[in-house]
Amino acid sequence: MRKTCRAVTAGLAFALAPIALAVAPSSPAVASPTVPIHYIVNASTTLAKLHQTVTVPPGTFTGTVDLGTGALTGDLALPPATTTVALAGVGLAKATFQLAPTKPVQGTVNFSTLVVTATSSFNVLVTSVDPLGLPINLVRPTCSTRKPVSVTFTGTFSFGGASTFSGQYTIPPLVRCGALTPALNLVIPGPGNQFTAQFSPGA
Repeated sequence: MRKTCRAVTAGLAFALAPIALAVAPSSPAVASPTVPIHYIVNASTTLAKLHQTVTVPPGTFTGTVDLGTGALTGDLALPPATTTVALAGVGLAKATFQLAPTKPVQGTVNFSTLVVTATSSFNVLVTSVDPLGLPINLVRPTCSTRKPVSVTFTGTFSFGGASTFSGQYTIPPLVRCGALTPALNLVIPGPGNQFTAQFSPGA
C-alpha cells in the first residue's frame, strides 16, 4: 500500500500554478508518515486575451505527501517564459514573464480515485518587454500583477507515464510597469486563462 501511495503522488500538479484545501487531521498521538517527492514539471499557459499559448521551460516541484491524510505541500519553481505580443504604440515585442510564488502549493491526493487537486498562489512579473530588433527593455523591474494569482488545478494520476493537470485562472491588472502599463493591461489581464502541467518523476 505504501508503494502504491508513493506512486500516486507523482500526479501532483503546479506547478503551474494556490486557495488552501482542507485535509483531515491526523491523530495527535501517532503522526502519519510523510514521503518526500521531487518531479520535473513541463507547463504551459494559454493567455485568453492574446489567444496564444506560452510554453514554460521545464521546472521542478519539491515537497511531501502525508500517507495518512493525503495532504500535499511543496514548492513549485518555473523558469521565465518569453512570447511575442502586439502592443499599441510598440508593435510586436518579446515579453518575458516570471511566476513568483507567494506561498507553498497545497492540496490533496485521493488514494481511492487517484485524483490530485492542488492550489498555487503567485505574482506574475513582466520582467522585460523588448521591441523586436531593439535591445531595449520598456518596462520597469517592478512590473507585476496588483495581487497574487490563485489557480487550482486537478487531474488523475497516470501509472503509464506523465500525469497531466489543468485549471483556469484570472490575471489581475498589472501595476508599476511604467509608461507601458495601460498597453499591457489591454492585452494581458482578465479571466479564462488556462494552465496545464505534466508532472514526471525527477532524479
